[in-house]
Amino acid sequence: MLHLHFGVRGGRTALLRDTQKAPLMVIRPFELPCGTLMVFIVNPTGGVLGGDHAEIRVTVEGGARVLILTQSATRVQPSPDGRPATQDIRFQVAAGARLEFHPERTIPFADSAFAQTLTAELEVGAQFALTETLASGRVQTGERLAFASFESRVQVSVAGRRVYLDRQRLLPGEFTRAPGVWAGQDYQASGVFVGGPVPADLPGVPGLLASGISAGGAVWLRGVATRGPDLDRALLGARESLRRQLWGAPPVQVRR
Repeated sequence: MLHLHFGVRGGRTALLRDTQKAPLMVIRPFELPCGTLMVFIVNPTGGVLGGDHAEIRVTVEGGARVLILTQSATRVQPSPDGRPATQDIRFQVAAGARLEFHPERTIPFADSAFAQTLTAELEVGAQFALTETLASGRVQTGERLAFASFESRVQVSVAGRRVYLDRQRLLPGEFTRAPGVWAGQDYQASGVFVGGPVPADLPGVPGLLASGISAGGAVWLRGVATRGPDLDRALLGARESLRRQLWGAPPVQVRR
């Protein structure tokens, strides 16, 4: 369990309340040169196991600028009894606030099961960004689509009106080694940005990454690649382009 509450004190973004229970924890927040407060979520264990349940709650008050990252990839370990590891993430972002969540890659090991829900409730005038990447498995060790199941549901609402919904359910089998747009590729990216004007230049990299506008006005990102680093570079470029166009925000300078 991890509950974080951010606000503005003395003209600076501050972590006002921090409730954590192993294995989820955060290390000391860092203020970036642009004034955004950066927090790393840490899981010091070897990964998530079948039957594990993680709960993350984040509240951001008006005027605060928050960037949440994870220290390492999410490694979903095998589940011998078939029970999925589950994660429930809920964000609340007030008007005039900004929350960005860019976790490291999710890697489902062979025979693993994982189900995640992420819900973001925004007030009018809030800014929000999410980018995620998923591997087809431990590709370098020869595992590809060997996991039992992967499920994800992401929903973003503004003033109670849904502006973005993305649902995935992957169940690899003998004849499903090239699901959907993945084809023979091993890495997938997705993302959503909310807040600000419609961008004049939607980012994209032919063959790697595309973007567009949802019916609710959110900017979405989708990508697939054979190599993880190629997709990561394309995603980072798109992320910084949208941050600049939507929010007039400078590039994020992260020091790990």
